[in-house]
Amino acid sequence: MKKIAFLFLIFLLSCAGIERNYSENDLYDLKYPDYSYMESAHFIVNADVSVDIRRISDEAEKFYYTIMMDTNLFSFVPEKPYRIIVHKDRETFLNKTASRKWIDGFINDKRIEVYFSSNVYCVLAHEITHLVLSEFLEDASQFYPWISEGLATYEERKACSEIDFIYNDIFVNIVKESPYSATSLSLYKPSTNDLEKDIKKFYVQSSDIVKFMIEKEGNFKFYIFLDGLRKGMPVDEALKNAYPLSFHSLKALWDRWYEERVIR
Repeated sequence: MKKIAFLFLIFLLSCAGIERNYSENDLYDLKYPDYSYMESAHFIVNADVSVDIRRISDEAEKFYYTIMMDTNLFSFVPEKPYRIIVHKDRETFLNKTASRKWIDGFINDKRIEVYFSSNVYCVLAHEITHLVLSEFLEDASQFYPWISEGLATYEERKACSEIDFIYNDIFVNIVKESPYSATSLSLYKPSTNDLEKDIKKFYVQSSDIVKFMIEKEGNFKFYIFLDGLRKGMPVDEALKNAYPLSFHSLKALWDRWYEERVIR
């Protein structure tokens, strides 16, 4: 507990040292000039006046800190604050963004757009993870959807007990019955043409494998793994570099996960 408090203090001190050179025009969003703003260490939130913008800002920083703790990415500093746009409701979100009806939020050019609902904090935890991981891994992030979606879904499940309950049911009744193979998992790229049940199965299995990696071997080894990918290592080499005695390849990781999480 003392170690966590100490790390949190370091985290806050590092945030306090960040200098801003933004004018008020930068803080407002040009696309939605009537939305209010709030700036924090890592985010600029723009929201409809009906939205509790302070809570959105506070929760976003909490999610950011949790991601740092789980990945040991404390040395990572975003190039600039991420922008979060929060519309007042689903209808406004769809009208203003022309998004597909099944989307609760999206990322575009290092900014998140969502709408306020009981589910908004689940969506933010997921999308903030994508922003951080994409910037850290740079071009490498697009080659490993199971890692990107796995970590994002893992953070979403930690943030929202109701989502975790639903996904745990999918894990027990679908994933454990017929999991994606290591090869299928590594090649799978979620598409709008896929069946919803297949996409959710992919998210749930990927998140469980990421959870297994972090909670079984610790966040420092997970950081070494991500850093290997960032440096251009193939996934097997990055795993061997980070987990030489445990997961020397994706197949070895899958086998160990299958033995401990599926069979048992």
